[in-house]
Amino acid sequence: MNVGDSELIRLSMNRNNFNEVSNPKDAYICIFNTCSIREHAEKRALGRIAAVKGKDKRGDKLIVVAGCMAQRLGKELIKKSGADIVVGPYQSPNIGDIVSNMVGLENDRLYISQDKSNLADRIPYEFINIRGDDPWHKWVTITHGCENFCAYCIVPLTRGKLISFNSDRIVEYIKGLTESGVIEITLLGQNVNQYGKDSDDIPFYKLLEKISSVEQLVKINFLTSHPMDFTEDIIRVINNSINISRSIHLPIQSGSDNILKAMNRKYTSSHYYSIIEKIDKIISDYAVSTDFIVGFPGETDDDFNMTLEVVKNIKFDEAFMFAFSPRDGTPAYLLNDSVDENVKQLRLEELISIQRKFSLEKLKKRVNKQEKVIADKISKRSNLEVSGKTFLSHPIVFTGDHNDIGRERIVEIDEVRGSTLFGKKIG
Repeated sequence: MNVGDSELIRLSMNRNNFNEVSNPKDAYICIFNTCSIREHAEKRALGRIAAVKGKDKRGDKLIVVAGCMAQRLGKELIKKSGADIVVGPYQSPNIGDIVSNMVGLENDRLYISQDKSNLADRIPYEFINIRGDDPWHKWVTITHGCENFCAYCIVPLTRGKLISFNSDRIVEYIKGLTESGVIEITLLGQNVNQYGKDSDDIPFYKLLEKISSVEQLVKINFLTSHPMDFTEDIIRVINNSINISRSIHLPIQSGSDNILKAMNRKYTSSHYYSIIEKIDKIISDYAVSTDFIVGFPGETDDDFNMTLEVVKNIKFDEAFMFAFSPRDGTPAYLLNDSVDENVKQLRLEELISIQRKFSLEKLKKRVNKQEKVIADKISKRSNLEVSGKTFLSHPIVFTGDHNDIGRERIVEIDEVRGSTLFGKKIG
């Protein structure tokens, strides 16, 4: 989401005639697009802001803080961290206009309104012909905000309520992208499955179906899904469309129903199992990745063991695993953080160790198979190899050169090294 917003920030600055430089020391304006999902992310952002301020001996740099941390901390960033302008997620894609009005003037410095009238456009048609670092790929935001209010999550506070963008406009935008050479897109939303539920627009599976019919679109990814809203209709659209990635990211967070209830996740482990069963029944070849939070307040040894059972039973291709981190402003922040930090760390290490074995097992099962891949860069180890991700989102390195970058290729997988597939191009 932040990568997509950063592209829009760059567009806004460019159309206001600001020139980008590669080194912060050469910049008059430094923009920090921030995340608040974990405390560590905020600390890193504050450290980077402090480093730039510390090197700015003459005080002539304009410091702009954007994104979720900007929304959460607001004036505090101006008073304590040296920010000149603070811009929340609603208005961050308009930073170029805001900075233009600020330069040389003493205008407003705080832009954190969450009034719908202040929500900046996420589907700018002028973006169609602008080539980024990966000109074959574009991020396409289909929803903004979230109203699920998971107990540990700061997103509803920082990003605001669910807002779905018009489906006809999204489809026309994507058609324009493909006409300009884009062959891969990633649909973005805090919970893409809830698309259209705030309006009378079409549901997510129908939007996905419409997008999959766009000619010249080779690969469609989408992030992130919520088990509560992941329906059989979505699974069938994936199965019936050759250009939708078979990699499904479906965060479970915990294997314990008691913890899921405390997290306000609105589903049970049995419901999650039923989704996996449907995927397995309908799609012949797929990958499932997930998220886990260990050490949520009240998590017992039994609760944690239920999480381990989920891992052993489902055998995820990949998992993003974290120890619980309390975020000020969330319901979980008010709970007694009853799990000792050492216990959290030990549980996390055990979970990671078990999951890594299954990730490797899944990769080994791909050997001798043929995969569709869009190469995204030259391999670090050789100019005669390129790297990318398969339609199951497994990292892969294969024989190739610059002519393969940004193009669909068929690769035969020979082996696994570490956590990466290796193969040769056959088509």
